[in-house]
Amino acid sequence: MPLELLPLAEASLSPALRKAVGAAVPQPLRLTVARGLVPLPPTDLVVALYQLAHLDPPEDPNGELRDAARATAKDLPDALLIGALPTVREPLVLDFWGRQLVARPRPLQLVLANQATADETFATLAALGSDALLEQIAQNEQRLLRHPGIITSLYLNPRTRMSTAMRAVELAVRNKVEVQNIPCFEDVKAALEADEAAPPDAVDAAFDAALRFGAEIAGLPTVLGPDLRPIPIDEQTAEQQAAAADAAAEAAEAERRASDNIQDVSRLPLAAKLRLAAIGNAFARAQLVRDSNKVIALAAVRSPAMTEQEAERYAANRALHEEVVRYLATNRAFTKRYSVKANLVNNPKCPLSLATGFLAHLTAKDLKQLARSKSVPSALTKAAQGLLHKREPR
Repeated sequence: MPLELLPLAEASLSPALRKAVGAAVPQPLRLTVARGLVPLPPTDLVVALYQLAHLDPPEDPNGELRDAARATAKDLPDALLIGALPTVREPLVLDFWGRQLVARPRPLQLVLANQATADETFATLAALGSDALLEQIAQNEQRLLRHPGIITSLYLNPRTRMSTAMRAVELAVRNKVEVQNIPCFEDVKAALEADEAAPPDAVDAAFDAALRFGAEIAGLPTVLGPDLRPIPIDEQTAEQQAAAADAAAEAAEAERRASDNIQDVSRLPLAAKLRLAAIGNAFARAQLVRDSNKVIALAAVRSPAMTEQEAERYAANRALHEEVVRYLATNRAFTKRYSVKANLVNNPKCPLSLATGFLAHLTAKDLKQLARSKSVPSALTKAAQGLLHKREPR
């Protein structure tokens, strides 16, 4: 859990700070401090800005002090922060500045190096950061083992290298540290033992390509009229036809890349597929849910990012593993959608006991169609016929 950033107790402030930002200080003077116009020592300034940025509403009813302090904090020069941050001893203040400086590596290094920085701050920065920051956080093994939430943040951050995320998980497994909130964590642990050694750089590159692919094949331009309906080709202007041709070419190229990407996904190690299932986009899940390995297919539908629209499509797919269909049928978040229930009862892989339970929710039209179906178990068609008979007016 991230730290809750609250105002510091006034008694903990230095005498100089109480005179600058204490509750008894007039609002105009505090506003001058919030704007960085009062000469304070660097350490006092960074604490003062934190305090003013987190005042309780009664002290700052219209948020003027908060907004001014945060604007000043955003623009403080690195040189001032580099002189101040090593001497700060308040974990809440360091957490605030860590979040402010996530894209400014030089002063941020000092937040990470400060012994007073809370483990929760490392977890927050591991969720927000990228590149060198994530590598630095992952190297602090003592913190990772003491606070496994940092490992969770690294794992779920798409900007964390695959090899870095797995190294952090392996560290926890070796030291018998349980990590919470990583989807399918037991499967991930088993995958680490089963995966054959592969060059980390190659796995990183393949995982990154699979993770980021998909957005480019969505939302390709369409020729629409003022009513937002497609314009027939014989009514399009020359410019519109040219744009449509370009869009078609883009679509063809994206399809080709998609085909290549599917092959890349299939070649990923087991642990990489599990992580891709947890944090990848809908395109990645659509590939992984069809994986021949049941563990991977289930990880895809258990992803926190799974949508009802995806569940609707997967519920109708008769080629998916039976356990995937069973999972969808027992997930109340998905089966509250009528179309999911309707697709499940028409999917022969849906367990009979679960499919029967959905019959009462079907419309008469869908029941009649099911009662004539040749692709579902006969017991289900008979149950549909019986329910239709009961619904008939007497």
